[in-house]
This record gives sequence, C-alpha cells and structure tokens, in this order.
Amino acid sequence: MLDNFIYSVNVILPVFIIVLLGFVLGRTRYIGESFIEPAEKIVFKIALPIMLFLEVAGAEKFSVGDFKLIAYCICSVTAVFLTVAVAALIFVKKEFRGSFVQGSSRSNFAVLGIPLAISMFGDAGGMAIALVMPFVIIMFNAYSVIVLSLFSNVERKAGFADVIKRLFSNIVTNPLIIAVILAIPFLYFDIKLPTFAQKSLDYISAMTTPLSLICLGANFKLSSMKGRAGTAALAAMLKLVVVPAVTVTVAALLGFRNEALGTIFILFGAPSAVSSYIMAKNMKNDSDLAAQILLFTTMLCVFTVFAGVFVLKSLALI
Repeated sequence: MLDNFIYSVNVILPVFIIVLLGFVLGRTRYIGESFIEPAEKIVFKIALPIMLFLEVAGAEKFSVGDFKLIAYCICSVTAVFLTVAVAALIFVKKEFRGSFVQGSSRSNFAVLGIPLAISMFGDAGGMAIALVMPFVIIMFNAYSVIVLSLFSNVERKAGFADVIKRLFSNIVTNPLIIAVILAIPFLYFDIKLPTFAQKSLDYISAMTTPLSLICLGANFKLSSMKGRAGTAALAAMLKLVVVPAVTVTVAALLGFRNEALGTIFILFGAPSAVSSYIMAKNMKNDSDLAAQILLFTTMLCVFTVFAGVFVLKSLALI
C-alpha cells in the first residue's frame, strides 16, 4: 500500500509543482500576458508538434494490440460526446450547453498526456500516448466544432456547409495533426534524422512540458469562479469522475492493462482542454462557463488523477 501511495505521489506531484509554480509566477506578476500568450503559441505551434513528431517517428510499428487501443479510444470519445450532449439537452440551460458539453468531454490530453504517461511508464508510456493522440486530436477538434456550432448562442445558426467548412479548416490547420502526418513516413520507412537535426528537435521538445505547465498555472483566474459555479461543478464531476470511471472500468473488463489502460485513464481523466475557452469564445458560446470548467477541472484533477492512479496501481492493473 505504501509503495502504491509513493508511486502515485511521484506521478502527480511533479506536474502539480510546475503548475503551482506557474500560478505563483502569474500572481506575483513575474510573468504576464506578454509572456503567456507568446509562450502558449510556441508550445502549441512549435514545441508540442515537434514532441509529437518525435514520438510518432520513433515509435514501434502498429501491432494488433495497438489497433485495439486506437479503436477503443475512438469509440469511447464518440460515445462520451454523444451521451453528454443528450444529457445537456435535458438537464442544462440552453445558453450553457455548448461549453458544458465541450468542457465535460474534451480533455487536455495533448498537454498533460505525455508528461503523465512518461511519469507513469517511462518511454513506453509516451509512445502509447503518441499512438493514440493523432486520432484523438482529430476527434476532439471535430466534435467540438460540431457541438459549439449546434449550441451557439446566436440567433442565426451556422448552416451545415459552414459547419463542415469550419471543421475541415480546424483539422487541416492543426499543427499537431500536421506533425503526425509528417511523422508517418519516418515511422513507416524507418527514416532516421541526421544527428544535428535530431538533437535540435530534442532540445525544442524538452521545453514542451515545463513551459506548457507553467502557462497552465499562470492562466488561473480566481475571479472567474463567480457565477455558473453549479453548472461548472457538474461538468467537472462528469469530466474527472464519472467519465473516466466508466471508460476505464469497461477497458479493464475488455482486457486492457499497463500502458494501454494508463493511456485510456489519462485520456478521459485529464482536465478540460485549455483551448476549450478560446473555442467557446470565438464560436459564440458561454466563454465564462468554459473558463470556470477549465479552472475547476485543472485544480481538482490533482486529486482525482492521484486517486485514479492509486486505485489502478493497487489493483495491479497498471
């Protein structure tokens, strides 16, 4: 029991400490918007795509087990979005639905996924995440655009052609998806980069995790806690407790273990995506609710992810 507790602490605490550092730096004004905004662009448009490119290009070729994991994640993400959307139609106010569904269903998998997986399983965890990430990124972007378009708080809804056009634009311009596409030939043909190029990309990749976590912490705005707290709390409970509990339990019953089960847990147990606030605001949904869901889930995931890792480790599933 003590070993499992120490293992869980070692997985979560490093991530939490760096996020807390970002929060302190933001609150003490050592860093501000003039730093955070460019830093986030560097992470999402340069560093994280390079990290993902290296993970995919250096991964082992797909096996039957890999396709099983990919298929389960695709089916589960689809089921989660559909189920939460139906529940929102019944239980959530009309003006809150888009942000609620996105916040409850879309996780910060790209930012927290790789550091958590590496912390839990080493390089094998990073490769498992990299295997699933391109499919998940496409689905998160596609489903979010559809949901936010359907529940937009404007009188005139986007037509079907506009939704498809926006969806296609989000997919083809996503730097993470582009990175994966570029990496596939390197994986398939086992192409090796020149040493100088490999080292240069390794340096850039190495700054992804600390810089993204610092920005995540610095983005905390305690003032956004006011109003809509009940709806945000419900979304956070779904995102961090209900959804991961159901999807991980089903996955365990289907025989997933170790890195595969850890990947599924991280995928569904991670907090809401940072970009969910920006997308909600740009697509005329309730951005204040999106910000609160992001804040709630990011703060509480420290405890829920710790509990999840502890339980899975205690049951010898990871």
